[in-house]
Amino acid sequence: MDDVWVIFNPYANRWRAREQWPRVEKVLRDAGLRFTVKRCETRGDPIRWAAEGARKGIPMLVAAGGDGTVGEVVNGMAQVLGYDAARWPILGLLPLGSANDLVANLGLPGDPVEAARLLVMGKPRPMDVLQVNEWAFVNNAALGMEPRVTLTEKRIQRVHGVLRYVLAAFWVLARPQHWRVRMTWDDGAYEGMATLISVGNWPRTGGIFYPTPHAQGFDGRLTFLYGYIPSSFQVLRLLLQAMGPEGRHVDHPGVHEIHATRLEVHCEPPSPMHADGEIRTEGGTYFAFRTWPGRVPVMLPEEEDAPS
Repeated sequence: MDDVWVIFNPYANRWRAREQWPRVEKVLRDAGLRFTVKRCETRGDPIRWAAEGARKGIPMLVAAGGDGTVGEVVNGMAQVLGYDAARWPILGLLPLGSANDLVANLGLPGDPVEAARLLVMGKPRPMDVLQVNEWAFVNNAALGMEPRVTLTEKRIQRVHGVLRYVLAAFWVLARPQHWRVRMTWDDGAYEGMATLISVGNWPRTGGIFYPTPHAQGFDGRLTFLYGYIPSSFQVLRLLLQAMGPEGRHVDHPGVHEIHATRLEVHCEPPSPMHADGEIRTEGGTYFAFRTWPGRVPVMLPEEEDAPS
């Protein structure tokens, strides 16, 4: 039986993953890793391959692609195994996407060749998995402004990498939108207007944005940020502050960052929602978030402490 399935998404980073793959595959073979490549050809293939690997009891499933590929691999595991921590395969990461936020949040190598070596030399550590409605995610999800940026970024064709996210953010900023929301969590509630709601397992998303700067994916909690900022100028200022890990934007009186184990959101009008960089709906009115502590073992450097 194979020890590892590498679920390879050649489309990641607008087909640039395909160009990087031969040297990554060579490193894996030179290291003596026993693996089979499961190439993704159609939409949803990472979910299907991960589900099949989970059913077959493959010990490690490697997401070779971007954050969207990682999210789909995790959902393939969840669909077959549920959220039983003892039964999940190890999650390996080969960063071949444009932002590779989860890899950065975990402090892992951004070079896929270095990351490939880690699959042989690393040690698994149980990481939290978050869930929104029926979808699992491991980095972040959001309503309101943030998924509007994601929708816009997907339509930009001639610009690549992190710059796409920046251009999309400024385009959305020029066309502000707000939502009336009713939110409840472990020991609190809010009802009123909101410009954005971001739910993080980790701080960084979109390559350079840190909407939930104090999120920590090994603490058994989700971290969410919500805020109502009616002024486009103030939103621009907060956006610029959110481009650094210092998290100065959470000091704004209209912004709140909270740690919890669950969150429910009702919103009007319908809001788009993304999870791990992929749009899950372009218009929803009810979203239920929860955390599953320590559900997926993720491969880290053997000497690595918890990222902070």
